[in-house]
Amino acid sequence: MRTPAPLLLLALTAAAWAQPKWIERQQPEPLTFAELRALSDEPVPAGDLGARLQRLLTTPVVDNTAVLTGATPARPPWKGLGPLLRAAMWNIERGQEFDLIRLALTDPEGLVKDALHRRERAGLESGSREVAAAREQAAWLRGADVLVLNEVDWGMTRTGYRDVARDLALAAGMNYAYGVEFLEVDKLYLGDEDIDLTDDKQEAEIRESLRPDKERYLGMHGTALLSRYPILSARIHRLRRCYDWFGKEKAEIAQLEKGRREVAEKVFLERITREVRQGGRMALIAELAVPEAPGGKVTVIAAHLENKCVPKCRQEQLTDLLHQVGDVTGPLILAGDMNTTGSDAAPTSVRRELSKRVKNPRFWAGQAVNYFNPIGLPRLFTMPANYFKNYQDPTAKSVPFVAPNAEAGFFTHLEKFRFDDGHAFDFRGESARALGGRGGKLADSNQRSTKGFQPTFTFTRDLKGLAGELRLDWIFVKGLAHHPYGEAEPYQWAPHFGAVLDALNAIVPEGISDHHAVLCDLPLEDPGSAPPTPRPWPPLP
Repeated sequence: MRTPAPLLLLALTAAAWAQPKWIERQQPEPLTFAELRALSDEPVPAGDLGARLQRLLTTPVVDNTAVLTGATPARPPWKGLGPLLRAAMWNIERGQEFDLIRLALTDPEGLVKDALHRRERAGLESGSREVAAAREQAAWLRGADVLVLNEVDWGMTRTGYRDVARDLALAAGMNYAYGVEFLEVDKLYLGDEDIDLTDDKQEAEIRESLRPDKERYLGMHGTALLSRYPILSARIHRLRRCYDWFGKEKAEIAQLEKGRREVAEKVFLERITREVRQGGRMALIAELAVPEAPGGKVTVIAAHLENKCVPKCRQEQLTDLLHQVGDVTGPLILAGDMNTTGSDAAPTSVRRELSKRVKNPRFWAGQAVNYFNPIGLPRLFTMPANYFKNYQDPTAKSVPFVAPNAEAGFFTHLEKFRFDDGHAFDFRGESARALGGRGGKLADSNQRSTKGFQPTFTFTRDLKGLAGELRLDWIFVKGLAHHPYGEAEPYQWAPHFGAVLDALNAIVPEGISDHHAVLCDLPLEDPGSAPPTPRPWPPLP
């Protein structure tokens, strides 16, 4: 039975105010443009600037305005499960398609209408099945009461200087927390580096696209958590450093400058892939007031693991993070872009690298010579079977020499981890509780496909138009189970119907983001052991 909104709001507010450290709003002070310029030359700033940088990198923004103005959770119901806490995560590629992301979170019909207009202008047809699937998935996403967002800009030229997390939270009527992952202090961003191209038109376009507004540029890029439940507390945990985004990138720039004998366009394309940053990978750890949860709290970890490192270091980041939350009692949701590429670098393309910088990447990408080689071709030709095994399923068992899988340790560690209260992450993946009945390890929280998992990341390899897909984005849930595969464990707070919202993302040309959103449902009440009504996949028109 659905709780009436006034009673639910009363319960949420009471639960929140019962917590002694509940925060209505907090926000660290952003740095000035002059301070950001100083940081572009200082690997370890000292004095007042160093202290201000440290505060910014360790103090999250927290805003509970939504609950104070009467917002209540959607708690979408499902037959056989009752009311749900729907958790979702989405790497939104900095928020460059802000208007489409906002519509995806707030107005499924408006999103479809906008997408159809865009497709029509691009000369693309839209089948009824594709439109119906996108509409259905947008409705699923709108029902999410907890949403983790990776790659979220605040005060960046490329996203119109928006506070993306705040603006999306306001539009969706949600509370939010935000943690700064990086301060973008590359001299290209700051307008302090010359651009020298042989084509005057191209040069003028790039200069205009990169030129910062010194009064509005804040240079922040990070991770956000949006929630219709009150945020009781939030903290930033900075992960083990696997890549030096300041020193290493500076060194590569210096090396590049020695080779300016090459044509200007090639030098610029090489240069624009470099990103000089202060900060590093982090996780945003928050507690939400959920009356139905044991102790009235649910812990959410919004994580973004390193892409520029070998898989072993990502596993060390995971180990470090789990040690931080090992004493958590009650339900816990770990979600984010885990960069489970099986390699030491994420796949990329000219357009993707340009989109990190400029407001109009399509102009330059149309002029550029495609030369990136994002996935090492030798691996494809020497061990194709093993490559595609891991490509489809990064959780696959690693068989040394015969079928190695560098990411296997990541998932083995999650599977074996036990919290201090004896509970474990749920790996059951029963077919009756998985989307489309496709069961298997983790299928209840992460959608499986015919073989392996449904991919969440799409990229153009720039090799004769070939495209690729990988599974990088995940949701892991600690419910009330004591064993990851326990058959008699409770289904309350267990993940159900993990889904990849690929149709939603693909409804517009070139996609809303280069990552698909993912979600899963957690029953707020005990649904018993009877299988719920199946949820079909793909959605039918």
